[in-house]
Amino acid sequence: MNTDIMTIIWKESKGLLKQGKGRSKSILVLLTPVIMFGIILPIQFREEWLDMGWSLTIALFTPIVLIAPTICESFAGERERHTLETLLASRLPDRAILFGKMLVSIIYGYGVTIFLLIMSLAIVNILVWNGKFQFYQTNILLANLGLGLLFSGLMVSLGILISLRSATVQSAQQVLMMIVVVPIFGLQAIVFLLPTFLPMSSIREFLGKFNYDQILLVILGVLLLIDIGFLLAAMSRFKRSRLILN
Repeated sequence: MNTDIMTIIWKESKGLLKQGKGRSKSILVLLTPVIMFGIILPIQFREEWLDMGWSLTIALFTPIVLIAPTICESFAGERERHTLETLLASRLPDRAILFGKMLVSIIYGYGVTIFLLIMSLAIVNILVWNGKFQFYQTNILLANLGLGLLFSGLMVSLGILISLRSATVQSAQQVLMMIVVVPIFGLQAIVFLLPTFLPMSSIREFLGKFNYDQILLVILGVLLLIDIGFLLAAMSRFKRSRLILN
């Protein structure tokens, strides 16, 4: 089983930067979070990047930017290239095919997330060096690591479910981005519009009543349950016989 999973990981990793319309587009997609989260935002926020939680943007948006295109290719891309039948006709077990494709995208998205955390940390220390190395606050670092992993898992499992049902990669990407991006934009709109209706003093007083470490644990717990639910749904949906008939 492990050998079969590694076979799929090797197969998928070979084409990881050749997804969609070519290698150049994939590299451009990869460079977008590197430039934005690894360089521009750390330069802008400096010390606040390490102790005010701004670095959480890495854990939240890097999986969206990097995983969405690759995971939608997983089965919809095979279907478009007419290679899905060949893959399903192989001796590889169903679970090996499914887990191999999922692990490649998780390793890719979460690996880049960790790389950007390290890169932005180095940028901040270079800019504000005072003879002492500065590091992330412990709770912020744990939040980045936990949210990055769970959000990567969420994007992968949700993307697999959509890709299994989609005829084309483009349609899978559109559905996935709509499901993920619309709620994020809605939350941003609430954050920006709330001060219009309530004074900032009232908002700060209300937020001051919460224990953010406890809120983080609740969010991580909810994400974990959602990840497990989507994973079980993907395992249930991925049936070789059903895909061959489709």
